[in-house]
Amino acid sequence: FVNTSISSERGIGPTCSKQRSPVVRVSMMTRAVFVTAFLPVAAMCAAEGRPEGLPEKARWKKVDRIVDGDTIVLKDRTRIRLHGIDAPEKNQPYGSESTAALEEMVEHSVYVLEVDVDRYGRVVGQLYHSEEGYDINASLVCAGFAWWYERYAAKSKILEDCHSEAQQASRGLWRSAEPVPPWEWRRK
Repeated sequence: FVNTSISSERGIGPTCSKQRSPVVRVSMMTRAVFVTAFLPVAAMCAAEGRPEGLPEKARWKKVDRIVDGDTIVLKDRTRIRLHGIDAPEKNQPYGSESTAALEEMVEHSVYVLEVDVDRYGRVVGQLYHSEEGYDINASLVCAGFAWWYERYAAKSKILEDCHSEAQQASRGLWRSAEPVPPWEWRRK
């Protein structure tokens, strides 16, 4: 899998220990000051489950089901089309493998960065693994489970590099002598 997260050292700033504080009687004013000072630390503690390096606007979402190798449906019924990739159709060679790969990467939840809304009303999104934070879209292309959809992500260097690398290494769908891109398959 591709890990596009930015590493940073932990341990800087407030910590979230489970140590018990001694009981101290304080005035209402002191409590207000304490709460005001404590809330940012509490927010940081709650966010510790969020993988490092995710875009700030990426939101954690529960997944209802995987439609195919490049589309998921969230629990709130929002349909997400993965940005910049095109996976084989279900009835196309390597379609079931592509769907299974996405299902394994997504598990039950993901972080979604909304990029656009397509002409069918689907949210076009960038997915990140809910625990490790890696770029799911790029991982599918790197592993040979999807094509780089250059038409919609022409400036994506990571997808371009993954596509070339998977093709040169004959990974996944590139094991086939002449894999047919999904945009051509749909025209048949």
